[in-house]
Amino acid sequence: MGKKKKDQLSDTVLVGAIKNGDASALEEIVRRYSNKVYNLAFHLTRNASAAEEIMQDVFLTVIAKIGTLTNDAFFSTWLYRVTTNASYGFLRKEKKFTEQTVSDEEMDQEPATDYEYDWSTLPDDILLSEESRTILQGSIDSLPESMRTVVIMKDVEGFSNEEIAQTLGLSVPAVKSRLHRGRLILRDALSGYFRKYSQPEGVGA
Repeated sequence: MGKKKKDQLSDTVLVGAIKNGDASALEEIVRRYSNKVYNLAFHLTRNASAAEEIMQDVFLTVIAKIGTLTNDAFFSTWLYRVTTNASYGFLRKEKKFTEQTVSDEEMDQEPATDYEYDWSTLPDDILLSEESRTILQGSIDSLPESMRTVVIMKDVEGFSNEEIAQTLGLSVPAVKSRLHRGRLILRDALSGYFRKYSQPEGVGA
């Protein structure tokens, strides 16, 4: 098949072709998913060289183990799960993952309170400054691992709640709860930083 034709094929068809030894189908899958796999690995590990290595390992896993995938329609879910596992494997090896833990029961309960501070009206030069991005990244990195993964997949990489649930083996309500809790923690951390810019002149002087 020509390249244009391959571009129009679904993942399910391509995966079936890969299982039958079609090298061009594998090439199309790599083209289709390499950036997504790299970006997810990078945002989870914060390490460009590790993300590159993880991406290569993930596609080697595709070659070696795609025959074990029983439902070709769930290829992307499987691919992201392999990527997530490899990323946290790297962090554990490097001892850079957060030691904080929250039980599944606590994680999946709906939070009783919310935070009211809203910094959305602050000027873009403050919101987009290098300092604020650094604070945000540090806050994300400090989240418990299970919250951090959900926040990164949703708010950084743009996965749907359903995709996250399938990838991580969670229910959609559990994903929403973890995302909500993670966002509250981030909001609390960032509110202290941004509040100094919203103080009226002379306050605290």
